[in-house]
Amino acid sequence: MENDFIFDIDELMNEGKFEEAINKIQELDEDEMSGELIFMLAHCLSQCQRYRETLRVLEKIEDDVSEDDLSYHLEIAGANYGLHKYRTAIKEAGICIEIDENCVEAWLLLCLIYQEIGKTTEFEKASYIARGIDEEAWNNIFGDRTKELAVYDEDDLAAVVSYIEHSYGNIVLLMPDFSDDEINYEHPIKIAVIPPDDNRSYFKLVTIGIGAYRGVEVTDNGEEEIHRVEIVSLIPLSGEYDEDVDNHIWISRIMRQFGEMIQFEKSWLDCGHTVSYGDRLDNTVGYNGVIFATSLSAEGSCILPCGEEVEFLQMIPLYEEEMLFKINNGFFELFERAEKIFGDDFGYIRSERKNIFEGSQKKKWAVPRSVIEKILDWEGPDGCYATDRITVDNCKVGVMYRENPESKLDSGWRFLAGDEDEGYMSNIENTEIFSLNTICNYDPEIIEYLENPIGSAFYRNKSGEFCPMRFRPQK
Repeated sequence: MENDFIFDIDELMNEGKFEEAINKIQELDEDEMSGELIFMLAHCLSQCQRYRETLRVLEKIEDDVSEDDLSYHLEIAGANYGLHKYRTAIKEAGICIEIDENCVEAWLLLCLIYQEIGKTTEFEKASYIARGIDEEAWNNIFGDRTKELAVYDEDDLAAVVSYIEHSYGNIVLLMPDFSDDEINYEHPIKIAVIPPDDNRSYFKLVTIGIGAYRGVEVTDNGEEEIHRVEIVSLIPLSGEYDEDVDNHIWISRIMRQFGEMIQFEKSWLDCGHTVSYGDRLDNTVGYNGVIFATSLSAEGSCILPCGEEVEFLQMIPLYEEEMLFKINNGFFELFERAEKIFGDDFGYIRSERKNIFEGSQKKKWAVPRSVIEKILDWEGPDGCYATDRITVDNCKVGVMYRENPESKLDSGWRFLAGDEDEGYMSNIENTEIFSLNTICNYDPEIIEYLENPIGSAFYRNKSGEFCPMRFRPQK
């Protein structure tokens, strides 16, 4: 009987009917669920992009699988990739390769991860091995994209280089040239390095190649507008050679990723856009994303021979609170605050700087940013509000409720200690915007309640347990 059922599920999977297969398996009683069926359920959930459920299901058979079970580790790697937990996905893919060095699925997964996080050298090395194992499989994922990599023609390139040297200064270096003993791969996006001079005590990094991609914005009336951009970063001299070099490496990596984002995601960039990385931009800095502003160093736009414009945008890294503030309050409100604190210095990229809100309000967070860990798996908007009673005075969350979100990045969750009176709450300086993960670091006990829908509310009773409370969110 079980064999017939497994055969039916296998047929549904072969036909791509994964949701139907999930429903059939979940109709079984728990004592009817064999390890094979549990694994098939996990695979179907993963194919439906239900990655958290995939991992929860796989946990049920963790003790029963052997250390060299390749399929198990592939599913673990794939689910973590789907959740953007790249470190774990890379680790699991590595286990697969230890089990079978010719596991093309693991090598292709590494290619996908390295491409997404901008590690071009690692991408090329993994691609070299994957193509050697199964070139057709690699081409099915990456082949067409690689052939479409955009580059300026000679006249466009001459116009862009001329504009950069006129607006920013003489180019002394194009970086980096990726090469290996067996691989010689030139990335189409280069970084022009323009050193300090008598008038400017900072480096300028300028991309050459992002504007070869024609980013397309579809307007409200259905028309398409072309956005062609290059990106500029200003890096002040630190006085430490090693620090300056390190800054060049992580900043140029982030800059180069945006060209791939425009191509692969059919996206576009413009002044005021923010891009969140969810986690840190690089393990050497605390920034979580970037914002783009019109480059003040440039004079107008670069006009290509075809007549199209290439705008030069200045990239400025932001902390998560700053990004959420911009989404909720707008580009100019953020820059007004920044200029009051930093003046023109805000546009320079330093390895670290003060958070706008920490600097302006002089708050000392009870849990320092340096010890915040990623402890929450969360899909969708993760912005929230929390009072200083929690984040400064280190009180436990006493009241939590979820109202209608104020923006696309707002989860709707609000967290209070529970003893804030009307006067306290009416002072906007007593409440700040955070990510849910940050507040979970203050009080992990809230995690199990976060999936509750809008309109949910809880209070902590005298025993320290959360209990439901009545709440009607405003429209």
